[in-house]
Amino acid sequence: MKMSKTDFVILGHIQLLCTSIKNYFNISYEEARKMLYNSKLYNALENEETKMWYYSNYDLFKMFLEEKETGKYTVYGG
Repeated sequence: MKMSKTDFVILGHIQLLCTSIKNYFNISYEEARKMLYNSKLYNALENEETKMWYYSNYDLFKMFLEEKETGKYTVYGG
């Protein structure tokens, strides 16, 4: 399977987000990955059409934390 440039950007975001989640919650990388993969934000990030990969890791992490607290996240102007 050939990966596009966008796929690599998305993969990079996933890795950075997992590291941020791991550090913030003081959990293992595996647990952080599971948390991210079970989020609405991950589903949006995985879908190239949403263009969520345009956002910085900082903004995506803020959205993730908001979703953890409220069950939804807000997309800001980037």
